[in-house]
Amino acid sequence: MPEPSRPRILIVDDEELVLQALERQLHARFEVTTATGGKEALRLVMSQGPYAVVVSDLRMPGMDGVTLLFLIRTAAPDTVRILLTGHTDMEAASAAVNEGKVFRFLLKPCPSGVLFRALEAAVEQYQSLQLRNTL
Repeated sequence: MPEPSRPRILIVDDEELVLQALERQLHARFEVTTATGGKEALRLVMSQGPYAVVVSDLRMPGMDGVTLLFLIRTAAPDTVRILLTGHTDMEAASAAVNEGKVFRFLLKPCPSGVLFRALEAAVEQYQSLQLRNTL
């Protein structure tokens, strides 16, 4: 019996070291793709999607995470969106929830257990949406 494929996730952050650390942490459980900004992430979603989950940093040059997640919601509505940020800006959190319809809002540094549980819940949400769409 073939081994089930790992859920595909896209992680977006403008800091290469953060991307490398998250990829090392998550690669055993997930098929991880990384992007260093919003434009690259959108290109990947359009050309290599679907992704079960997109995890985006909030503050990035060029395109912030709220804008990115809103655009991903439009392009790939079933993809579950998580915002990861080092900033505790409540206005940004509110915008992320209301505009980007994020599934979770996590603060950096995010403990591994919290991140894994959020990703697993997000994958379950994605799979539920996929199942609903096939009925």
